[in-house]
Amino acid sequence: MVKRSEAKRSDLAVEVPEPSSRACAQRMDAAGRTAGALAHEIANYLGTIRATLYLLADRLRDDQGSRDDLDVLARTVDGAAAFVEALRRFAHPPLLGAGPADLSTVLREAEPALRAAMRPGTTLTLILAPGPLPVRGDAPRVRELALNLVAGASHTLGAGGQVEIETRRAPDGVGGMPAALLVVRDNGPGLDPERAGRIFEPFVFDQAYDAGLRLPTVYATVAASGGTMVAASEPGAGTTMLVTLPLEAPPAGRPAPAR
Repeated sequence: MVKRSEAKRSDLAVEVPEPSSRACAQRMDAAGRTAGALAHEIANYLGTIRATLYLLADRLRDDQGSRDDLDVLARTVDGAAAFVEALRRFAHPPLLGAGPADLSTVLREAEPALRAAMRPGTTLTLILAPGPLPVRGDAPRVRELALNLVAGASHTLGAGGQVEIETRRAPDGVGGMPAALLVVRDNGPGLDPERAGRIFEPFVFDQAYDAGLRLPTVYATVAASGGTMVAASEPGAGTTMLVTLPLEAPPAGRPAPAR
């Protein structure tokens, strides 16, 4: 069941940690370059394997046992190809686009998909800003961003778990420009400081679930689109993701909406 409230709540303030250090940014950049090179090389090998499987399937078309074995290999190659695509997305993160898209409207319209992304026995609450938040991003990409965050948060929860999404104006903006704030918080197990400090690094968390690339790719997409993304987490107190996205500048001669 999904609950939704569009009332502005002032009691949901969270302590925002300092932005990632330059050293962390450099590690992420190096990881991205490595991932891109690996994706290219692995894709070449997979292409050769696919071609060989095709030839073998033709030669062994009358041998059903061998054809079944080749089908197993083909499915394995498909799984490896999906991993390569995840590597490519991390190495070359898709931009959110030019937009604008109203952040609260995108989330309101995506409510059924957000609900479907939740694990059974968990609940989702939407707290949407009543005023417009026209972020620089295309609606489908912004929707995908929210879905990834909700799915990642829900994956850590058991029965009775809760995920809460909030939208509001970012009080300090981003890069000296007005910005919107997307907050995704859960009541899951949380992380200790050492693990929380590595939450956006690739291949660290949930490798069986998403190859450990979901959050790093979201982080890279937000950063490449001019936004920021930080996390706050404590053991036993859940995890909060804070995504700041630049707002579309109002047309010339029209004042920006009041905060």
